Amino acid sequence: MENLLMVALALVCTVVPFWMGGRYGLLRLVSPMHLLGYFCAFGFLVKVTVYAAKPEYAFYSRYIDTPGAMQTGAIYLAGFILLMCLGYRCAVRPMDPGAAVQEAQMIAAGLARQGWLFAAAFAVAGLTFALLLQARGISLLSADLLSAFNQDKQINVNSDGVGATLAGIKTLFVVPKFAFVLLLAQGLVQRAGWLLMQAFILAILLVVIALISGDRFELVELLVFGSATYLMLGGPVGLRAVASMTAVAGVVLWLSAYMTALRGTEAGLLHQIVGSTYFLDINAAVMVTDQVKPANYLLGETYGWWTFGWVPRAIWVEKPAIDLGVFLKRDVMGVTTGGAFNVTGPGEAFMNFGWAGACIGFVLGWIYRRAEVLVLSARLSLRYASFYLYPLILYPFVQATLHSSFSGFIVGASAQAALIFAMIALFVPRYDVRPVGRRSPRKAAYV
Repeated sequence: MENLLMVALALVCTVVPFWMGGRYGLLRLVSPMHLLGYFCAFGFLVKVTVYAAKPEYAFYSRYIDTPGAMQTGAIYLAGFILLMCLGYRCAVRPMDPGAAVQEAQMIAAGLARQGWLFAAAFAVAGLTFALLLQARGISLLSADLLSAFNQDKQINVNSDGVGATLAGIKTLFVVPKFAFVLLLAQGLVQRAGWLLMQAFILAILLVVIALISGDRFELVELLVFGSATYLMLGGPVGLRAVASMTAVAGVVLWLSAYMTALRGTEAGLLHQIVGSTYFLDINAAVMVTDQVKPANYLLGETYGWWTFGWVPRAIWVEKPAIDLGVFLKRDVMGVTTGGAFNVTGPGEAFMNFGWAGACIGFVLGWIYRRAEVLVLSARLSLRYASFYLYPLILYPFVQATLHSSFSGFIVGASAQAALIFAMIALFVPRYDVRPVGRRSPRKAAYV
């Protein structure tokens, strides 16, 4: 009966965000509430359903055997999710405009210097790859090149088991990612096969980048980038579109299984999903609610760790990890095997404020909605091409605050945002929009 109730609770926490996304979201299928629904489905609903039949698959069971621990974690996670939905709903305004589809199409169609953009994407990717090889001391001709990138996520590990992830170098990969979105957008608007072919080639490049980075979530990013770009431009959601997205999702799952195999893990795909701490994970909620005591609450400290995250580890070798996952694994769980446990947004909130951390969900939901309205607005889309920030900045923010930790996102996103705005200045047309009187409320000029 307890398992059935948890499955029902997880189902409610999955359905409510999807319903809210369909009713209030500015984009079909990829609004912040839809994204919350997807993460909840894979991290909560699917996992508790499988654990009901195969409890040995639960990640937390390797470390926790407290009776009722899973139920406690599920209640906290559900409260966080539902408060997030409430925050999103409270941020909805009657005057909120719809997504600026026509404005986005106008900006996307005017993309300039496509050839230079395409070449720059490969040049920057090649340079970044060379820097990663040099930093790791790996030969390009090494037979176990991909295995090394996927197995060893850190180098120069210090006495606390914390090492360099080379995240600063990997920031440069945002250039080919944004180039993919730009070329795909123009190809969709102009229905130009040669542009779509360039975008497809860049998609293959992004798959290679994911293999090099050893980060399976970069494959999920690629799926979201393509889907969000298509939907931001008003693409119809028909059988063909759904079939294409489903097929790409299948490829992503297959590649994820391949990347797991590169790490030397022989588990099947289902076991990989439910036996991990990925997505909006129930395991992390169980571990923090069971192990983190009031005396150990961090009282908001981790939300400020980004302030020292800018210092390269090459300069500050003993720099603490800004990812709370290292702290969770080593200091809370007492596991000293290196690496980190994925803490998730709800887990980070609990480690800071205990059960009151569920209120962080309300704040995040409110931010999701206001940010969604801001970047998809007509005025900012024309003046700054802000709609491009939806897949490149807002989606990673939603993913990080659900799946990862806040400070790690801030450091990486700030550097990426600088590169994104530089590319917008070089390749994207923008229009100066200002009211000039009652008869002509909008004046547009190319800048």
